[in-house]
Amino acid sequence: MHKKLNSMLFFLSLIIAFFGALSIIKTQNISENNNTNDRWEKVFQDSFNQSDEDPPVIPKDGASRGRTLGSSSFCLVSPGLIEVEEKISDTRPTFIWNTRPTFIWQGELRRIEIRPANSEEVLWAEKVQGNQQIVIYNGESLKPGNTYYWRIYDSSASETFPTLRITFRVMDVLERQVITQELEKLDTRLKQAKAKPETIALAKVKFWAERNLFSDALSEAFTVKNPSTELQDFRSNILQHFCSTSKRNR
Repeated sequence: MHKKLNSMLFFLSLIIAFFGALSIIKTQNISENNNTNDRWEKVFQDSFNQSDEDPPVIPKDGASRGRTLGSSSFCLVSPGLIEVEEKISDTRPTFIWNTRPTFIWQGELRRIEIRPANSEEVLWAEKVQGNQQIVIYNGESLKPGNTYYWRIYDSSASETFPTLRITFRVMDVLERQVITQELEKLDTRLKQAKAKPETIALAKVKFWAERNLFSDALSEAFTVKNPSTELQDFRSNILQHFCSTSKRNR
């Protein structure tokens, strides 16, 4: 009788312990999610949402903050526009770390292409579908130290003359190696902590923003699969902040 009672008490304690642990895990997950949500808003405010009282920076290549053509309009955010938004001196080239950059814009485009700054050769071209606002470069890796043109064509542009172009440069080998080593250390810490994909993306957005590599930061934020509502809001805030009508007309 006592053995049977002890067995029942033992199994009851296991059940209680199981649901207790489940509750703790659930609470931890909720806490992590809420913390991540709060930080998406914070990183936008700290790194991207600058005061309108700051003096505007004249974009390189004569590119405006946005451009309206007939009934269509577009705004090229990254790479290029985001780096000249009260962040980096206009005399410094737009640097990126990624040899396979992510191109982000708002508006209707027909085609984008990449070519070296010192050549007419088209390295890569991509047709844009409908309301698409992001394309990940999938051509041959761009070379560190080289400068490139990101050229865009809208519906009014001819096949020969692009509507607009933005110049960007992949950072030199040595500088890129230093950042790569720092990034590998961050990756190791995040893996050891078993961080979730969106937590990893948030950490890397902050990593890039702290180094004034804002195009690389947005690459992380805009390529997360199944983004949370808060991350979607972050993306929308970025586009609205850089492509609003008032700023486009500066």
